[in-house]
Amino acid sequence: MEKTTKELCRNLEIRLFHTLLALKGILMVAAIVLVSSSEDISTVKPCELEEVLVSLRVNNTSTCKYNVIKNKTACIRNWGISLSVLIPITFLLILNYIWIPNYNKICIRVRIAGIIVAGGLAVMYAVIMIYFYKKVLDYEEIQTDTNYAQIKSSMIARLKESYSSDNVTSGGAISNSWNRFFIEYDCCAINQVQGTINDFDSTPWCTTSGSCQATASQIPKTCCNGVSEDDYGSALSNCHSSVNPGTYKSNCMIPIKTLSVVHIEEWQVSLLRITLLTIGTLEIAEIIIEGMMLSAYIYFIRKEIWPERNSIL
Repeated sequence: MEKTTKELCRNLEIRLFHTLLALKGILMVAAIVLVSSSEDISTVKPCELEEVLVSLRVNNTSTCKYNVIKNKTACIRNWGISLSVLIPITFLLILNYIWIPNYNKICIRVRIAGIIVAGGLAVMYAVIMIYFYKKVLDYEEIQTDTNYAQIKSSMIARLKESYSSDNVTSGGAISNSWNRFFIEYDCCAINQVQGTINDFDSTPWCTTSGSCQATASQIPKTCCNGVSEDDYGSALSNCHSSVNPGTYKSNCMIPIKTLSVVHIEEWQVSLLRITLLTIGTLEIAEIIIEGMMLSAYIYFIRKEIWPERNSIL
C-alpha cells in the first residue's frame, strides 16, 4: 500500500529528529569541553613580565606567549556556558515533538516556528564559534617567544635615562620603581655587576646628582644582599661602596626570564581551537538538518493542510 504524505513526513521527521538528538548530545559534550578548556586558560596564573616592565616604563613589543588568547577566553567561556544551557532545552523540545506527533495546523505552525528559531540560534553559534576559531588561529600566528635581547636593551636604555636615586621613596617615580624591583626580585642592574664599573655609571644617579655622583656608592644600596625596604639604608659599605664579590645580587635578567614563564600549555590552546571548530561544524550540520525538516513541513502543508491552495498554484 502506498504510504500517505503524512506517514512519509512522519518517518522523515522521526529520522531527522533522532539525528538531531544525537547531534545535540555531541554538541553538549563539545560545549562542556569548551567551557572547561577556556576556564583552565582564563584562570591560569598570568605572565607577570608585562606588569613589571610597565612599572619600569620599559618599552616592550614582545608580549608573553599566549597572553592575548588568555585575555579572550573568558568571553569564549561565557558563550560555551550559554550553549550548554540552551542544548538541554532544545533536547527536551525535540523529545516533545517525537512523543506528541500532532499534525493539525497549530502544531505544524509551532513546529515551523521552533525550527526557525533553532535554526537562527544555530546560525548565530556557528558564526560565533568559527569567528573565535579564526581569532585563536590569528593569535597563535602572532605569538612569538619572548625577545629577551630587545627587553634587555630597552631596560638598559630606561635605567640610564631615569635612574636618579637609590632611595625607595624620595627619587622619581620610575627610579623608585627600579629600587623596589631590585628588592622584590632580589636582583641588581641588567648586566651582571662585576665591580665598580657597571650599568649605573651612565645613569643620572652617577653623572648628575646622587650618592654615586658623590662617590659614596658605586651601586645602589637596594642591590645589596638581604636588604628590604625597611633596612636598605643601613646596607654595608663593602657592598654598595666597595662592591666586594658576594655582597650584592645577581643581574635582573634572571628574574625577567622567570617572570616571562607562560603557564598555558600548547595542548590547551590546541584543544580550545579544535573544540571551537567542532562546535562550529556541528552547528552548520544542525542548520542543514533543520532546513530539511522545514522543507518537509512545507511539503506536508501544501499536500495535506492546504491542498486547495496547492491546486490553485
